Amino acid sequence: MNQVDLARFEFDYDTTWTGFFLDADLKVYSRYGGRDHRVADARLSPESLVQTMSEVLDTHRQLLKLPVPERAVRAAVETHPVPVATSEPEDIPLLQENHEGCVHCHQIQEYRHLQAYHDGKFDRRLLFGYPLPEALGISVSRENGHLIDKIIAGSAAESSGLRSGDLVHSVNSIPVRSEYDLRWALHRAPETGPIKFQLRRKTADEGPTDATEVRVDAELTPPPRWRQTDLGWRKSLRSVPLQLGFLGYTLGGEGLKEAGFPPDQSVLKVISIRPPGLGPNLKLEKGDLITGVGGRREYRSFDHFKSRLLELYQPGDTVKVEVMRNGQRIQLEGLFPMWYTSENSVP
Repeated sequence: MNQVDLARFEFDYDTTWTGFFLDADLKVYSRYGGRDHRVADARLSPESLVQTMSEVLDTHRQLLKLPVPERAVRAAVETHPVPVATSEPEDIPLLQENHEGCVHCHQIQEYRHLQAYHDGKFDRRLLFGYPLPEALGISVSRENGHLIDKIIAGSAAESSGLRSGDLVHSVNSIPVRSEYDLRWALHRAPETGPIKFQLRRKTADEGPTDATEVRVDAELTPPPRWRQTDLGWRKSLRSVPLQLGFLGYTLGGEGLKEAGFPPDQSVLKVISIRPPGLGPNLKLEKGDLITGVGGRREYRSFDHFKSRLLELYQPGDTVKVEVMRNGQRIQLEGLFPMWYTSENSVP
């Protein structure tokens, strides 16, 4: 990523793979990629990739048919917003001062975390980028990443009138040709307030064979905490300025059996306490078995447990964890610590 223009080539820097579809002037027609806590390609497919490429090529061919002045105007609508200024990894002061050699994607996000902390601007909202459409009640097709496959009952999407079978054409005037375009548009959306969707919907006047396509405009008001997703898979999680104050690991099958837990139970064993931080605040002890946090009992790893903490709490909040200690179940409470890290660089 050395000397790459981060303003133009903006994407989720923790992801495994991202593709950009550009014209000769580097205007972006579409982004393709993205992932979640599952395997790296869970949100990708050859079919959706081909669909996105086909739509990009069709749009480009149509633009080339237009007179040059009209083409420029239309291209501004059909491509992603062009940044007004460039930005490179080396513009991040801590990266410039401390990093040598190749800059990997995730390191950009890590240095942004550290820089925000050292500038006194770190906020947990920085952690939750590229929200999943499911947070709004939208499930998209695996074969066409911007075709709505299902609307989740009781969701913001259902309340806004979105329907299964709708094709998301744009979000807040950003053209959408893939699920990643949709997530990028949501990433750029304001924290609160309505999100404007432009949809293509098939209607049938007399029967399925007479279906026509109409444009539908909808405004969706997102629910609280809609941006929050599982951070446990993200490499940049290691550079969040959080003092946990303890180390642990999740028990496997034999460990769960020996401790008397069912094989599907999530249990984190504390192996050391390292003041200061959350562990001492909770008065955790070595050997404690953490069975839940904030009323939730599902986490797959120590990083996933850390993700749960960041999803639920921020500095000053009272953290509640369920613990098995010496065969007895107890609940511990303690303050979530203020953001802090002594690190200036990332590996």
